[in-house]
Amino acid sequence: MKKRFKAEEAGRYDDVIRRRVPLYNEIQTLMVSLLPFSKKEYLRVLDLGCGTGGTSVALLKEFPLSRVTGIDSSSDMLAVAAAKVKQTTWRINFICRDIKEVGAYSNTPVQGPVASGEGGFDAIISAFSLHFLTEDEKKALFSKCYEALKPGGIFIDAEAVISPSAKVYQLYMEKWKEFQRSNGFSEDEIGAHMLKFVRDVKPLTVERQLGLMNDAGFADVECYFKYLNLAVFGGYKNL
Repeated sequence: MKKRFKAEEAGRYDDVIRRRVPLYNEIQTLMVSLLPFSKKEYLRVLDLGCGTGGTSVALLKEFPLSRVTGIDSSSDMLAVAAAKVKQTTWRINFICRDIKEVGAYSNTPVQGPVASGEGGFDAIISAFSLHFLTEDEKKALFSKCYEALKPGGIFIDAEAVISPSAKVYQLYMEKWKEFQRSNGFSEDEIGAHMLKFVRDVKPLTVERQLGLMNDAGFADVECYFKYLNLAVFGGYKNL
């Protein structure tokens, strides 16, 4: 994935995304709450496209024995993320890498996404990153995520979706514009953002997303949440 955020954008990302994305905080909370583990368990988690580390930080707070690997293609975003976890750097490892290039998980060095001998991740999470991938890229990545999970592990993904109805999708876009206006963005800012969204984001329908996850091998695949053009998906690796 090409570098999508410059240093200035990374510095104000946290403020902007909460004013751009409806229910952003609630979605982060939901994703963490879906992890089917005890707070006393030692967990290994991969955060794909971790950005400024919002989801990683939320997870570290809820699961005090967890270790997180965060991967993102923007070094500027990762610098912001690292500043948030100065006191807990031993629990999180940020890696600047294109998420599509995360391939041979089990063969990576100790400092990489999977430590040798640890057998994979208990959970893989991704918030608003995978919708930048094409369908073929996403299909390949889902398969890699499945392979990288431990048996019984869970994959959770939040991203934009599209409606099979053009009329309904247009309604989604209008409601999204209203939300941004209510948070102080000008018409020019909204127009520029919507143009960037249409150009860069490749959303799928809920049904197609669930199908790709099933095809990758995930079990008990579900859409746990949907609000207009936003959704949270999950699936398990069978024991």
